[in-house]
Amino acid sequence: MSDFLRVKRLREYLELSENQFSKRIGVAQTTYNRFEKGLTSLPGEALAKIARLFSVDTNWLLLGEGGEDPVFSNREKNIVSEPSSNYVTILKDELIDLQRKALKREEEKNEELKKQISQLKND
Repeated sequence: MSDFLRVKRLREYLELSENQFSKRIGVAQTTYNRFEKGLTSLPGEALAKIARLFSVDTNWLLLGEGGEDPVFSNREKNIVSEPSSNYVTILKDELIDLQRKALKREEEKNEELKKQISQLKND
């Protein structure tokens, strides 16, 4: 398997779009797309960044040694596939809703404080 197929497999394993992945490694999406199609090579710096960011075994990334699947460190496996008990999983829409509710409460508190200040000034 060639390096571009290994990188594509990694990207798919991480469930990132080409755009998301290319931004994370600091390469233009068109450049990354051409690489993933096997039309061009990624700069060595980008490959090094992939290995560093995603804790990928460089032997697997560059040479294909270590099996067919990405060879992640235990730390990266835990982050990607097994969330720690220290993390809370929440849907994006739920998070936005909670943020809106918190903002509304803060606005209500501000209005109440403004009323209290106004009353104190009038007394």
